[in-house]
Amino acid sequence: MKRRHLLFAGGAGAAAALGWGARGPAIAAVDRGFNRFALDPDAPEPDAADLDMHQGLFLADLHADCLKWDRDLLQWSEYGHADVPRLHAGNTALQVFAMVTHSPVNFPWRDCLSADAPNHAAWLAALQGRPFRSARGRAFYQMDLFWDAVHRSRLAADTPEIRPILNASELLALIEARSAGASVMGGMLALEGGHWVGQYDPGPGVVSAEIRRLYDRGLRIFAPVHRFDNPLGGSSEGCERYGLTPAGRVALQVAEEQGMMIDLAHASEDLIRDASELLRNPFIVSHTGVRAVCEGLPCLPDRNMSDDSIRAVLDSGGLIGVGYWGQAVGEGVANIPRVMEYIMEMAEQRGLNGADHVALGSDFDGSVATQISANELGVLTATLRRAGFDASTIERIAGRNVCRLLASGLPGGSPVIAENIEQALQKGFV
Repeated sequence: MKRRHLLFAGGAGAAAALGWGARGPAIAAVDRGFNRFALDPDAPEPDAADLDMHQGLFLADLHADCLKWDRDLLQWSEYGHADVPRLHAGNTALQVFAMVTHSPVNFPWRDCLSADAPNHAAWLAALQGRPFRSARGRAFYQMDLFWDAVHRSRLAADTPEIRPILNASELLALIEARSAGASVMGGMLALEGGHWVGQYDPGPGVVSAEIRRLYDRGLRIFAPVHRFDNPLGGSSEGCERYGLTPAGRVALQVAEEQGMMIDLAHASEDLIRDASELLRNPFIVSHTGVRAVCEGLPCLPDRNMSDDSIRAVLDSGGLIGVGYWGQAVGEGVANIPRVMEYIMEMAEQRGLNGADHVALGSDFDGSVATQISANELGVLTATLRRAGFDASTIERIAGRNVCRLLASGLPGGSPVIAENIEQALQKGFV
């Protein structure tokens, strides 16, 4: 982590000294340094049966931070983790694009992250020529980037079309289009930390209005916190780690009423407890690991889920998106199914079908070292098959579980739509 701080400072300093023309190489250097690959040399080589199963999946990824970086979403980049061409090559059918707006420096001599620490996200935005003075400005800029990519993808002959998923009917249409062989990929917008919401005026009217503005711009997944405590609630890596604030309660209630899925990734134990008592619908943790499975280096216990937090998600009927990076699951892709099995066993202990509560949350481009490439996700399917997961379990984890929650939680969701989506998924994909 310290090396990456120095790399960022060096890249920013070089750009400042040499002017705008140096920013391109400096930005690329920062991107390469933060979004690295730690591909597992012992990962299984997918055989024909693995690849045949993989191509027949509807694969949904609950979290990637591609919009944070100065890359064209429609172009295959030689660095960074993901873009539409690479995701398409890996058979991703639905990608959640999260917006990171504030990333405090993780000083090695501190045991928590504070909003008062230097902000990587603002530095990066300044380096890239983006809005850097406010988290809100950075979020809305990234939303504009997403919609620009959506519009351009409709005209591009060599890139899959991005279908924005704003309601349950659009999800059904996406599944039907892919089943018919269309070159399309669904895209959803998520906010990773509503840091500015309620910051200056925590009144319920102000908070409600801002959540509705985000909804109107296309946001459908709302995570109240990221890696530090904010005006909505405490983070699992924050310095106080409190629960939901009054503004946070209003924000979650309004987001849920609007038809957003609530994401409690990075949330403190107290926030998860408060949210589980407040929310009426299932909620998710989009990208994580499990403390009990990931122990020792490179694991980050505070970043991963405790058993109590897992139980809260399960009891809501929600989903836990398991990541691919070492700090979440440990070194080696064989640890990914181990984390999933732990969650499934906990679900079964509570009388639930374990396979119904696990999903995928890559955290591609999230300043992590991924162990699986976006364009080679067949490795993940092969890994799950080698671990003994049957076809039905893999299909649910890959994307059916996400579709089930979206079918009921998105605007226009209903039992009828959910049944139509399930029938469309059963037709398979070519």
